[in-house]
Amino acid sequence: MAERGENCLIAVTGQPTAVTNSVIAGILDEVGEGVHIADVFGATTGVAGIADGKLVDLGAQKRKTIEGLRRTPGSVLSGRHRVLKEDESARFVEVLRANEIGTLFLVGGLPAVGLLQYFIQAAEKENYPLVALAAPVSAENDVNAGDHTPGYGSAARFVATTVRDAARDAAGAEEPILVIEILGKTSGWLAASSALARDEQSAAPHAIILPERAPEREALVDELRRAYQKHGYAVAVTTEGAKDSSGNSLDGVALSTLLASELGVPSRLEKLGATARSAGANVARADGEEAYNMGSLMVRLAGDDCSGYLVSIQRDAHQGNDRNDRERGYRSIEGTARLDQVGDSAKVLP
Repeated sequence: MAERGENCLIAVTGQPTAVTNSVIAGILDEVGEGVHIADVFGATTGVAGIADGKLVDLGAQKRKTIEGLRRTPGSVLSGRHRVLKEDESARFVEVLRANEIGTLFLVGGLPAVGLLQYFIQAAEKENYPLVALAAPVSAENDVNAGDHTPGYGSAARFVATTVRDAARDAAGAEEPILVIEILGKTSGWLAASSALARDEQSAAPHAIILPERAPEREALVDELRRAYQKHGYAVAVTTEGAKDSSGNSLDGVALSTLLASELGVPSRLEKLGATARSAGANVARADGEEAYNMGSLMVRLAGDDCSGYLVSIQRDAHQGNDRNDRERGYRSIEGTARLDQVGDSAKVLP
């Protein structure tokens, strides 16, 4: 087998988050500190664009530009992707070989798991030396690697504060029934974070409908009817993939229509999509730091010729129980998960 190429490629897959750029910044900074990687390329039009040679040189970025990435939500590299065919693998390897790329860093949500496997198998098939690693970054927290995925903490903060403020608006609005639809086709981690909007002054949201918990339709309507009768308004949070116990949709449109009909009062629907994923004003400091450290860790692992791993965030199991530790709150540590330990199905609420 030939000697591994000295350059690396960063490819983003799936939807961006508020901290995706922080992962890229971590990679660039760590490469700048080391000696085993020469140039850094980025896939400008997503993973599929690699086959067309659509790469950009990221290695010559100024320090100020890299620092700016850590404060910029979204992604400077496109995350567009499509299903890759097996017979395309030779073309991907041809582009990597032409650019002397021996290291691949994938950054993204659930699609990154399957793509990591694809590129490893493609390189093996072509007898091409390649180190491939992935950093799971997802606002929906849907990757089965570690305690949580970077991107989720910032999105959860956005959801909690937005639902809290929207509930205050609903209390005096002309439409007393408010339905908020949040990202989540198969998992409800982000919708569940809306419970953090509740405090001693407000019980809203009065109902949270998750893909993992299919409610009885009549019971749900009764619950929100009681909330409306008690408070003069009612707030329900649902997801794209929510259904009732009979399999009928309870997404935003369906739930808003149902409540308006059953309660006989006007309802309003709000959808939190891209704004929840990449809201710069709600970036959690710890979330950004964890994302940056993920990028740095991938480069260090590549330097040790580690391939086929996802870097992850683990809860610090050795955190002490004394008062000082409790006051410092949650702490995380870096970790890894082998590709064969991570399924390609979404992580769901237990």
